Amino acid sequence: MKKIRIFSCPWHLGHQYELLKLNPYTDGQIEFYYCLNMIRKWSNSARPMPPHLNWVTHYEPGKYDLAILHIDQQCVDPTIGKSWLYNDLNRVIKDIPKIVVCHGTPLWPEQFDKNIIINGGSVFFRGELVKIKGMKELVGDNFFVVNSYTAVKEWGWGYPIIHGLDPNEWYDLPKEPMVTTMISPAGLDRYYNRDLLRAVKELLIQDYGITLYQITVDFLPNDWEEYKRFLGRCLIYFNPTYDSPMPRSRTEAMLSGCCVVTTKYHEADQFIKSGKNGFIVPDNPRVIADLINMLITQHYKEAVKIGEEGKKTAQKYFHIDRYLETWYHLIKMVLNGKKPTIRRPPWEEK
Repeated sequence: MKKIRIFSCPWHLGHQYELLKLNPYTDGQIEFYYCLNMIRKWSNSARPMPPHLNWVTHYEPGKYDLAILHIDQQCVDPTIGKSWLYNDLNRVIKDIPKIVVCHGTPLWPEQFDKNIIINGGSVFFRGELVKIKGMKELVGDNFFVVNSYTAVKEWGWGYPIIHGLDPNEWYDLPKEPMVTTMISPAGLDRYYNRDLLRAVKELLIQDYGITLYQITVDFLPNDWEEYKRFLGRCLIYFNPTYDSPMPRSRTEAMLSGCCVVTTKYHEADQFIKSGKNGFIVPDNPRVIADLINMLITQHYKEAVKIGEEGKKTAQKYFHIDRYLETWYHLIKMVLNGKKPTIRRPPWEEK
């Protein structure tokens, strides 16, 4: 079988760690070559580097079949440098098809409105008129992949692929009365719903003496193994996000048997049913803090059982096999110049 050689570079290691499993999934047919660079590097503390990953110093035309590049809404801002790696590679790679994976949505109200992020335009910056290339211009004719079905609607186009993980890599350990969350420590405040998170943390500690551990802020694991073991011990995982498309950390918590308390956005309410396999909560810090306290102090055993049901849900809808099969199909379609049909969400499949 002809090898498929894919060129890429480090970006979102949690996402790429799973995608790199296409190599063993295809019995070595798909090979990955990552470009060494000064902007993005692999961190073994975040994910162990797969032994089959190849490294190259630059892109050479004629050596690869496909490129997979990565981007998010902050890449439209030319002043922060986040788009440099994407722009450089997109400009250099001209001889093969390119898939662009977008890890965000057009929500960044602290900087630009949605129309600017999608379509581009001009804004004043430090007294000068600066041209903003919107996502449509940045992506161009490349094939555009997003991480949720809601993200397709928000961008106006895109091919949704829901992430998948290997259930065997996550630890469902004996639960302790701990509450945790894991979102980026800074930036994109509305996107991550940081005001809600801060309010819930304050109410929990002030009213109930309960600490909500924000991983990377209140607890800094030394490596991925320590992160998984900490997560596996937590009774409750709180996901506050507003516009993050299908947060991976929430699925990790579900696979770890945590009782997930989450906002409803980006299809969460399609597969989480309150009181059965988790809890869907409104953007109301008092309601959330009271629920978390009640679960810990009055309904501990029930919370453990709900976490177990959530784990079954994640194993069913977010399995690595479904994810890799979807990606393999997409790659073959793109290489053959075909446009794949958007598949139904996993929770709607029979």
